[in-house]
Amino acid sequence: MGFIGFIVSIISGIFLLVGLIPFLGWLNWFTTLPLSVLGIILCSVAVSKRHTFFGTTGLVISIAVFAVAIIRLAIGGGIF
Repeated sequence: MGFIGFIVSIISGIFLLVGLIPFLGWLNWFTTLPLSVLGIILCSVAVSKRHTFFGTTGLVISIAVFAVAIIRLAIGGGIF
């Protein structure tokens, strides 16, 4: 479960990098935020069962991606 959450976190990070390009911020709503929330859920379950490297790393990446996406949307006027 931790490895799957880690992979989902990496994919959401890739979508975040694409979403940082001007005029592609809408991508954060449809790909980055749902994938980062899914990564947070999967990695939280993995960390609660047993502390693994992939679970902990994926959780940190997912939280960071979620925070950066929210900040990017707030700067661009996507969140009121």
